[in-house]
Amino acid sequence: MTDTPIENFDVVILGAGINGAGVFRDLCEQGLKCLIIDKGDFGSGTSAAPSRLIHGGLKYLETGELRLVAESTYERNLLMKNAAHLVRPLPTAIPILSWTKGVTAALRTLFRSTTAPRSRGALLVKVGLSLYDHYGSRARQMPRHRMITRRKALAEIPALTPRIVALGTYYDATISAPERLVLELIEDGQKASPESRAMNWCGVTGTSDGTLHLKPETGEGKAVRPRFVVNATGPWIDRVNGLLGLNSQYIGGTKGSHVLLDHPALLRQLDGRMLYFEADDGRILLVVPFQGKALVGSTDIPSADPDSVACTDDETHYFMQSLHDLLPGLEFNRDQIVYAYAGIRPLPNSQGVAPGLISRDHSALKDAATPERPFPILSLVGGKWTTFRAFSAEVTDTVLADLNAPRLRGTDEMPIGGGRGMPRTTAERTEWIIAAAQYTGAAPERLETLLDRYGTTARDIARHEGIQPKPLIDAPEFTEPELDWIVRNESVVHLADVLLRRTPLAISGHLTPKLCCSAATIAAAALGWTAERKEAELKRLAALLAERHGVHLDFG
Repeated sequence: MTDTPIENFDVVILGAGINGAGVFRDLCEQGLKCLIIDKGDFGSGTSAAPSRLIHGGLKYLETGELRLVAESTYERNLLMKNAAHLVRPLPTAIPILSWTKGVTAALRTLFRSTTAPRSRGALLVKVGLSLYDHYGSRARQMPRHRMITRRKALAEIPALTPRIVALGTYYDATISAPERLVLELIEDGQKASPESRAMNWCGVTGTSDGTLHLKPETGEGKAVRPRFVVNATGPWIDRVNGLLGLNSQYIGGTKGSHVLLDHPALLRQLDGRMLYFEADDGRILLVVPFQGKALVGSTDIPSADPDSVACTDDETHYFMQSLHDLLPGLEFNRDQIVYAYAGIRPLPNSQGVAPGLISRDHSALKDAATPERPFPILSLVGGKWTTFRAFSAEVTDTVLADLNAPRLRGTDEMPIGGGRGMPRTTAERTEWIIAAAQYTGAAPERLETLLDRYGTTARDIARHEGIQPKPLIDAPEFTEPELDWIVRNESVVHLADVLLRRTPLAISGHLTPKLCCSAATIAAAALGWTAERKEAELKRLAALLAERHGVHLDFG
């Protein structure tokens, strides 16, 4: 059975995570008519479960992936300019427990050993950070590394284990709202190519006669005819290829889990910096200030079930024990956890390789068109948040070559969303706030907050808020008209879209029954929900929070 009418697209992109969104924007900038769809919300899969870092890949030096380090540091530096509203410098410290350990093991790993033990002494860290500085010199944004003595390190971070011999310090970057960056890329693509479309909560059901059959969560099915398909569904790639009649075994994913701690004493010790440390088993972990909490991650466990992935009790125990070993001067317990999340990294199928040593590089695997399927499929395997733009550019060039279309513009210097026109200096920021205050009537202090949260999009939100916006219940730094603007302008379908992705209200531990009910009332008014739909959204939210994030709310 064929759905009618059939709409034609140059490219259909399946999966609206960071890689899919990046490809969508790039292709739209080249004048192509594109469609991007996701069976969930934009950025709700693996892209919603990162360590919130934009980093150059310091640990990739160990595996000899020097090209990836060079690319990652360059892309990190670009993102700090192109998305300055969301990506900011992050001072980082590496506690070091020995002077010379790990050199032999590192050499074995460099020569492709898959079982080398992990241990990194001061000599190895010093060499690594020096190389990291070298590779980060292209479009440099941040200072070079330093090595700090044990005495000074313990004076700055007294809760650290006295076993340390030194502290290595350098800079990477953090992203405050990765899911928003995904959305902004998609919005930018639609502005560049008005005929292009983006659909969340819409799945693929199959293909026939050269068409893809789509089923939105609500409404009738649709059929589209692409000239080219990009499969950017991450850990779901092989399943989706199966729906398209292609038998692939490209993915060998691993699970990464994180927890958020409400721990003021830990935040005081961190003092704005990330601790990037080695657990007793050699695995690299991190603890970083994020949204007023301490983010701890991540694990690296083979897994193939992205639809029900969650942080387990064993992983939580591992985090708590590792933190206690690193910072014996502080107390750690499960009661401090306010939020947890996990995702499956879409790594290449690499049987026999330890999860931590599987390459984080990216590849695009092309399956040619066939008489039964008259469009090629390009499956995007691997990659990471930091390098999405470079990966997207490679994919776009492949698609353009296949479609015999020219590249009209590059994306290296292209701002993203609210990063467009973002003031960079104190004087520029003051000038922007004065002008926005005159335009919107909003208080300068409120514009400061919105500018940090949304970039230059803050002006439209402030105009919608009015002069004295009503604070949101149990989260007064947000307002009711702010949420109303988001619901009306940012492709919201479900209540969770607002609370988990368009805002940081969930991950920052703000959610309460009153807040969720207030947000549901705002969404219901904006989207025309019935009382029954509003109740169903609250129940759906409660189930999701309990099953996937360790948050239990009682709505009565």
